[in-house]
Amino acid sequence: MDATQAILLSAIVVLAIFIIAVGTQAFLTLKDLRKTLKKANKLMDDAENIVSQVKKPIEAAGNVFTAVTAGAGIAHIIKRFTSDKK
Repeated sequence: MDATQAILLSAIVVLAIFIIAVGTQAFLTLKDLRKTLKKANKLMDDAENIVSQVKKPIEAAGNVFTAVTAGAGIAHIIKRFTSDKK
C-alpha cells in the first residue's frame, strides 16, 4: 500500500467517524426536541383547562347581566303600557 492509498483510507475513516458522530448528535437533538414538544403540548392542555375554568363564571355573569337588562326592558315596556292606559 503506497502513501496515497494510506492517506485516502485514513481520510475515509476520519470522515466516516465524523458522519457517525454528527448523526448521533442529530438523533439526540431530535430526541430532546420531541421531549420539549411533549412538555409544550402538556402546558397548552393545562392552559386550555384553566381558561375553560375561568370562562365558565364569566359567561354565567354575562348571562346574569343579559337577564337583568332584558328584565329592565320588560319593566320599562310594562311601565309605559300602564301609564298610557291612565
